[in-house]
Amino acid sequence: MKILADYREFQSGIPTLLLNKQIEITLKNLAAGDYLINDQILVERKTKEDFVLSLMNNRLFNQCLKLKRSLKYPLLIIEGNPYNTNHKINRQAVKGALLSVSVAWQIPVFFSNNVEETAELLIMAGKQMLQEKMLILRKGYKPKKQKNHQLYFLQGLPAVGPSLAYRLLLHFGSIEKIIKATEKQLLTVNGIGKGKARKIVDFIGMKF
Repeated sequence: MKILADYREFQSGIPTLLLNKQIEITLKNLAAGDYLINDQILVERKTKEDFVLSLMNNRLFNQCLKLKRSLKYPLLIIEGNPYNTNHKINRQAVKGALLSVSVAWQIPVFFSNNVEETAELLIMAGKQMLQEKMLILRKGYKPKKQKNHQLYFLQGLPAVGPSLAYRLLLHFGSIEKIIKATEKQLLTVNGIGKGKARKIVDFIGMKF
């Protein structure tokens, strides 16, 4: 696991906590976000005070835009309770902002109690990425690596999402074998039932 941290995050103590846990970490100036995990997950970290302040001075949604434009997996971590801060702001405004980030911007929001818990979340996200191979989402994604192109291609098949695309490639070893697979052979893949197998076979054999 490799984590890039914005140099301004050093004062939070999180980079030191990560180093103490044997995580490879490098400080640099990030154009967006505060932490980049394995060049895939881009994390914006905010204390509860900073979250509310960024909402009040209109920085929040500009930061959301940068996260989305990065074409990484975005994540927002808020330390503390944003409904209980030193800033005078309507509770509904905070609730609306949280909903906008998670629903309109489609950026997952996680909460932590302190920097130690934030460090644990970063490590957990990185470990999960390594275990799941950070499956490639087809929509809006333009893969560069050959293997990612294969996963991207397979998600064009009916009822095949990122997880199933990975399992298909792992099971058959190549796109050619997947294309030539019979309905019976497809049924041996975890997550494929008769209906889904039939859809895939019919789609591949469909004439223009």
